[in-house]
Order: sequence, then structure tokens, then C-alpha cells
Amino acid sequence: MPTVTSRRSAFALAATAAVAALLAPAVAAAEPLAGSVLDGVTFEPIKGAVLVAPDGTTVKTDRVGAFRFDDLPAGPLELAVSAPGYEDLVESLELIDGGIDGYIIVLFEPGAVGELIEIEEEAPVPPAPGRQNLGRKELTRIPGARGDALTAIRNLPGVGQALAAGNGPGQLVIRGSAPEDSKITIDGIEIPILYHFFGFTSVLPSEFIENIEYLPGGFGAEDGRSTGGVINVTTRAEAVSKAEGHAELSMIDVAGFFQTPLSKRHGVQLTGALRRSTIDLILPVVIPDSANLSFTTAPQYYDGQLRVDWRARESDKVSVLLMGSFDLLTLLNDNLDPNEPDFRGEFDNETSFTRLIGQWLHAEDGLDNRLVISGGTAGFRVEIGADRYLRADRTTAELRDDLGYKVSDRLKLRAGAEARYDQRELDVRFPQAPQEGQPPPSNFSMLPLAEYQDSVPNHMYGAYAAADFKPVPATMITSGLRVDHYDFTGETTLGPRLQVSHELDKAWTLRLAMGAYSRGLEFAESIDPDLRPETAFQYVAGAKYEIADGITAEASVFYTDRRDLITIDPLKAKIDPLRSYVNRGNGRSFGAEAIVRAKLDDFFGWLTYSVSRSDRIDGPLSERRLFDFDQTHNLVAVGSYTLGKWQFGARFQYATGQPWTPVVGSRYLTDLNAFVPVYGEVNTSRLEAAHQLDVRIDRKWKFHSWSLSAYLDVTNVYAHARVLGYQYNYDFTQTEPITDLPIVPALGVRGEM
Repeated sequence: MPTVTSRRSAFALAATAAVAALLAPAVAAAEPLAGSVLDGVTFEPIKGAVLVAPDGTTVKTDRVGAFRFDDLPAGPLELAVSAPGYEDLVESLELIDGGIDGYIIVLFEPGAVGELIEIEEEAPVPPAPGRQNLGRKELTRIPGARGDALTAIRNLPGVGQALAAGNGPGQLVIRGSAPEDSKITIDGIEIPILYHFFGFTSVLPSEFIENIEYLPGGFGAEDGRSTGGVINVTTRAEAVSKAEGHAELSMIDVAGFFQTPLSKRHGVQLTGALRRSTIDLILPVVIPDSANLSFTTAPQYYDGQLRVDWRARESDKVSVLLMGSFDLLTLLNDNLDPNEPDFRGEFDNETSFTRLIGQWLHAEDGLDNRLVISGGTAGFRVEIGADRYLRADRTTAELRDDLGYKVSDRLKLRAGAEARYDQRELDVRFPQAPQEGQPPPSNFSMLPLAEYQDSVPNHMYGAYAAADFKPVPATMITSGLRVDHYDFTGETTLGPRLQVSHELDKAWTLRLAMGAYSRGLEFAESIDPDLRPETAFQYVAGAKYEIADGITAEASVFYTDRRDLITIDPLKAKIDPLRSYVNRGNGRSFGAEAIVRAKLDDFFGWLTYSVSRSDRIDGPLSERRLFDFDQTHNLVAVGSYTLGKWQFGARFQYATGQPWTPVVGSRYLTDLNAFVPVYGEVNTSRLEAAHQLDVRIDRKWKFHSWSLSAYLDVTNVYAHARVLGYQYNYDFTQTEPITDLPIVPALGVRGEM
């Protein structure tokens, strides 16, 4: 059977053969090597490719892409491979005694290498229903995403958006759960945010990403501390044979990226990226003077990444990643509201985090192991005027190890453990933030201030064990158990998990997943040691159908039973607002999702639709109500067509507005000379439904040693501004919608070498 090696797997062996050859004690026997060189995208044979052996022996491929060496030394071997119009490759392999016949090498055109960025579907464990996969080329060409792969995942089934403070719109809502219910990791380490201000851009550029795993629910025992979904991001470790990079300028930001080998002989490589917003230079110009709003510091962000990779040998990879993100907004509110005398002056919002992640991957003889160690910081600051502020700083250190052993073709055993040191420094003089289901503060100036200054530990530990079993070739069953311990509260949770995948035939695949999940305390909850973790039981079933070559359809139904939900006790809130939280709520989320996807020669696209409901009961005497992030309908249609050197794309989305609590009247307080609102039933109204059309046009020019590309990406071309909420006049008799930016054009150019 021919041996097939992709460029990614070939690069995983790069730079190890030379070291092994130096250490070889004797001259190896000469053996033949024969095979073919193919295009990595079309798999068509490449005629005239040149292959050079370590001793200088050179051969060329014939008209069917075939090559042959007659006497190469057995053992580790490196071949230099080149062809006109393709990137050079150093192919590492192990030439066995007796030689190899049918070895296949793939080459890629410049810019095509690394195009796959999978939100994985096929994996060593049964994929949970709802798991998706897309290509890098697809994700970075989706209209409205401005080339950002992590921004593009908002178009997947079950994904909504939060209309929240802090980072503004852009936080992820997965199947109706709050953003804090879901978890985002990079190389196995959790990060606090995924997007910069307003959700325009993610904190990690697409070029730094090798793989995205989107798990809306029903995930395995290896992932913990989440009652919603999980997004696992793996950074790019692909080897390059020469220095390459690009610079990009757009109306959103300016960015640069590079990769270069530091030592080909020892397999050491350096990758880096840096980005800075440009929207802060544009936004003040488009804000009307009538807004009585001036920026001291317009919304700006930075992020940077630096990674060193070392391929110590064929079975071992070591990497160190340093990354950071920073967002800052300072504005001056000159409006004088007689009801809110303290809600004016300077408003500051700052968010930042850093992570240093070291990783060692080992795979040999059926054993694979991943060891990750990390340290980092995070900061969040909100200040209004001179005497209202919320300042939170975190210092974290994490250690994680995942071990797997393939007992046989039918059975694989996996286990892992992790520990996180999480120390939080809090300095608060701010009104208590409304809890889930509570309306906005009736009067910011009149609210009592919660004052707190202390160091709060929030350490966590976890471990899991799982078995992947194939009773028959068409069926995969994974069962596992996870244990999570929350040190601050002294609570321990158990999470049994089960995933089953069964192939009925070549076209149909059925999937089932269920399990118990928990999450730790976040935000103001984390200072009360008497609280318990929130828990959930998830049940998911789905099916996948191969309609035709390149066209698939998937559908899933889900039900989540939520327990120990945190609510506020009104009586305790009057005594001590910061210790007023209790675990009295329970809730549920249920619904269905479907996606039809096409990936053809010149076209890719999909149509996805989600229908769901998320509701809860806050206490024994409370009525059932909607979650703040319930979203009944969400429809997304995406399509992109390539015509020569041009690419044209469009995206349409319709989504039900989020629930909100209406104001039904007001009361005048004579002693304070102010009006305060009277609210109706919780979450009985909805914001206006959101719908928009995004378009994108790409064009690329290739030159001798570099290329230039340009794009026009317009979000919301017909300027239907999304409603984020409502503001009222002084006596709450008139309303005016608070909207997102009505239209966001982004024109960008990129030069690549």
C-alpha cells in the first residue's frame, strides 16, 4: 500500500533526520526509494519536480509525477523537494530495510500550505453531535469576519452573541447559556476573553491557528469547568523551510506576521505576530457632535504573539508561546441628566491578559502524551468619575498532562490531570452588578456602593479517565469520568460522560452524547465561599448525511438540565450585597440545529438554522422565565464563489432579539428630585430582531517573490443597525434605541513574501 505523507505530518519530522544521521555509528545499507510528487490541493501529479538526497544525488519526476532513487542509506533521511510554482519542502522520512515503493510527497502553492483549520469532526474519540469542521480558506473568507477565523465561528449552529458591558457585543453565547458558562482554551490553557472591544477582532490572528475545535455540548471528560460549550484552539506549529511573512493594513487594524527557521539542523523555528487597532483613528470622526461625547482615548487594542518550536526528534515536539492582549477605552460624557448626576465625567474601561504557555508533545509506540505548563496575568478595570471603580487583577499558573495509550485497534485508554493556581486581587467601590434576570439599575447615582478590597483565591484541580472502544468497525463508544475540585469553596463534582458514534452506511452516521458538567464561580460570585458550583446535565443526539460529493447535511437535538444556578437573595442583598448570592435556581435549554454545507471546486457555503429555548426558575416561589441570553431563531447563510483571481462572497443572518425587562412606568422621588423606573415582568419583552447582509470581494496578484492581495469586506450593507437596548428620557415616558454601528466597511491590503 502506498505511504501518504501530508506536508503537516512531514514537517512534524523536519530537522530530526540530520541529527540522527550525525549520531549513527555505522554506514547504513543502500536501499531503493520510489514514489510520486503530487499537488497538495488537487492531488494531480507534478512533472519536473526536483528531489535532492543528502549525498547530492538528484532526480526529477516524469510526466506522471513519479521518481526513483536506487541506493539511498537506510534509516532517517531528508530530501529537498522543489518544483516551479510550489513552495520548497524538506521531506523527512525513515527508509526501512528493503526500501520503500509508492512513497507520496505533496507540494503546495505559495499561500495554500496550512489552509486547513479544522473545527474537528473526525477525531480519536466520537465527535459529539454539533461538532463542525471548516477550512482555513473558508473561515478567513467569510464576509463580515474581516479575515478573522475566530470571528467566523459565530456563523456556526448554536452560536449567538451577548449584548454585554466590558468588551461590548462580541462575547459568545452557546445554546442559550451565558458567556461565563462556556470555556475558551489556547493550547489547553483557558483565556479570559476571545474578542477585542465590540467583537470586531479576536485576540489571536488566523495565521497563528492550526486547529479550532468547536464543541457546543456533549463533550468528553477531557474538558471540564464548563456547563455550556467549549472552544479549543491549537496554535500553528507547521515547519517552514525559509523565512516568510506578511503585513496587512485595513480600516480595522494594522498587523504583521512572520515565520522563520532559526536552525534547520536542530529543528528550531520562530513565529511572531503583532497587531494594533486603527478604528480608534476613525471612530471619533464619525461620532456626531450632537452626541455630547468625546474620546480621551478612543477604543484601541493591541495583541502580540511570539512562539518558538523545537522538533527534538520524530516523536517529540516542544514549543513555548508568549501572547498578550490589551484593550483601552476612555471617554468623556458631558451630558447632564438630572436623574443621574453621578453618571457623567470620565469613563475608563481597560481589559488585558498575558499567557506564557510551554508544551511538550510525545508520541511513540502507541503512547501519546501532552504536557502543558503556563503562567499569566489578567486585568479588568472600570472607572466612572472619581469615586466609582471596579478593579480586578489575576495571577494564574497552570499545569496539565494528557496521556493516551492504544491497547489495540479496538481500544484506547486516556487519562489526564490539571491544576490551576488562580489568585485574584479585587478593589471595588461600585454598585452591585445586576444578576441574571435582573433589569438594569434603576438609578446608577442612587444605588448603594458595594465596597470590597481583598485577595481571593480561586484555585482549581481536575482529573479524568476515559476509554475509547470499538466493539465493531462501524461503532465507537467513549465512556469517561471527570472529577473537579474547587479549592475556595471546598466543593468537588463528579462528571460521568458518554459519547457514541455509529455508521449505518457510507452516507449515514448517528451520534449520541450525554454527561454531567460543572463550572466554578466567576465575577462577584467568586468572593463568597458558601456558594456551590453550577451544574448541568446535557443530552445530545444527532445525525450526519452525505448528500453528494462535497455536500453534507447534519442535524442535532439537545436538552440541558441546569442545577444550582446562582441567584441573589433580596434580604441578604440589603445586609451585605457582596454575600447575597445563593444556589437556588434551576433551568433548562433545549432545541434543534441543522446545517447543510457545500464545498465544491469554485464554491463553498452553508445554510444553518437553530431553534431553541432557555428558561429558568430562580427559587421555590418564582415563576419560570427566560434566560437573558435566550435566542429562539438563528438563521445564517454563507456563500463564496471563486472566479479566476477574484473571490466574491455574501453572508445573511437573521436572529431573534434577546429578552429584556420593559419599563411600564416611573415614580418621582421628591426628596431626591429624581424619577426612577417601574419595571414589568422579567424578560417578557424582546429586543428587535437582528438581520444583516455582509459582502466581501477578494483579489490577489502574484509576483516573482511576493504577492499582494486586497479585499473589501462590508458588514451590514443595508445599514440595519442592531438594537442593543433602550435609553429613556428623564421621566421614562419616551424611549430611544441604543444601536450597534449601522455599517462597517473594511478595506484591507496585504503583502506576503
